[in-house]
Amino acid sequence: MSHHPPTDEQVRTAMESELAESEAAGRRATVTNAEKRLGVTHATFYRNYPELITWFKSQLADRHRSATTPKNSVRADDETTRLRRENTDLRKLVRIYAEAIRQLTGDKAALEDELQALGGVTNLADRRRHQVDNGHN
Repeated sequence: MSHHPPTDEQVRTAMESELAESEAAGRRATVTNAEKRLGVTHATFYRNYPELITWFKSQLADRHRSATTPKNSVRADDETTRLRRENTDLRKLVRIYAEAIRQLTGDKAALEDELQALGGVTNLADRRRHQVDNGHN
C-alpha cells in the first residue's frame, strides 16, 4: 500500500494556514512547519513542490517588505517614544524606592539603638571608644 503525496491544493492550503497562523502569533512562517502539517519529509517536499515553495518564499518576502513600510515605521517611532517615557518613569521610581530604603535603613538603626538602650544592652564599640577617650586600655 503506497502513500500518495498531498495534492498541490492541499500543500497551498497548508502553506496559507502557516502564513496566517504565524502572522497572528507574531513569528516567522517556515516551510518546515508546512511540511509537518502535511506529514511530508523535507526531501520529498522539495522534490515534489518546488513551485509552491517558491510561491511561499515570495509571500514571506512580500510580508517582510510590507512590514518595513512607512506606516510601520511610524508605529515603531511611537513605540520607541512610549518605551523612552516608560524608561524615564521607571528610573524615577527606582530613585524614589532607593531613597525610601535609605530612610528605612536609618530608622531601623535608630530603633535598634533605642531597643538596646531600653533593654540595658551595652554597645561594645561605644564602650571601647569611651574607655580610649578616658585613658583606659
